[in-house]
Amino acid sequence: MKMNASIPQHLYGYVRREILQGLESGVGETERCVIFGVTSIPSRALHFSIMCESGAQFARIPLHMLLWDTPEDTATRHDLHDLQSWDCHGWDFSVCQYEFLREMGCEYRQPDGTMVPAAYWFTLDHTDNGFSQYPPEHKCYHFLLLEDGSGQIAAQPNNRIRWRDDSFTDHSLPIDYRTMAPVTWHAEVGRRNPQETAFTKDAVSVG
Repeated sequence: MKMNASIPQHLYGYVRREILQGLESGVGETERCVIFGVTSIPSRALHFSIMCESGAQFARIPLHMLLWDTPEDTATRHDLHDLQSWDCHGWDFSVCQYEFLREMGCEYRQPDGTMVPAAYWFTLDHTDNGFSQYPPEHKCYHFLLLEDGSGQIAAQPNNRIRWRDDSFTDHSLPIDYRTMAPVTWHAEVGRRNPQETAFTKDAVSVG
């Protein structure tokens, strides 16, 4: 069981002080921190490990309590369900920072249809659980640094993000794709067609 992992590229950001004060005070205040670890607990939101400038270290800080930049006064503060669409699928996961996507611009679609501009940070993908092993249910989490003035961080699956690469992508083209089919692919011919390799086969009637 993994549960915890280092983030591929730690981030100097901010934490909302209310989470450090037991949600009893500190609303509207922030404190500088380093975001360096991520935690996955099934059926809960993703959580993070941070180090504060005071030297205090906290674990299991939820995503909506973290910032990568100081928020603008007039910016919208996004709720947790707008930043992360799905709870964690399991304890085990892998993390990586795709070189091709590194710092690439994009926009993601919130549940109400609003498009939010952002930039790529890193990716988390759950492993070894029934949801992630079933193609239609698999969802990875791309962590995005929002560029709408909120200073917040989102974790979004592939089907809620539209990437922006000026040398390749063309946003005039439609996005009309479907969910992955419930099919798994195998190179070994013994897995290709179970009926063909069965010990018994249906008899063919003649006449």
